[in-house]
Amino acid sequence: MKRIFTCIVILFLIACQPVTSSEPEFRPEPVPVSALWIGGADGGVYVDISRDDKNYSGTVYTDSTGDVWYSGSFTYSGTAEFDVKSAESYTGWDGEMLYLANGEYLKAE
Repeated sequence: MKRIFTCIVILFLIACQPVTSSEPEFRPEPVPVSALWIGGADGGVYVDISRDDKNYSGTVYTDSTGDVWYSGSFTYSGTAEFDVKSAESYTGWDGEMLYLANGEYLKAE
């Protein structure tokens, strides 16, 4: 039984592949280093969000040119804390809302 379990674990580990970033190889020049990549292999945006007390603001940059897509205030739909400086906190941008991993969103005002 131990051999079967060991074989299954080994096969599972062999089948696992490391996660690779889908961030473009080159960051457009206008995008600050502090901006986080939010997206996948098919595209995304760079976001630079800050929080002051309960107020959220920031800038969303296009992925190819680094042009500003949106800059200003955001309204948070939830109450749970999240790390604005962690890429894992965000899941996507639809042009109006920045979706969060906790199921909430930041809506552009």
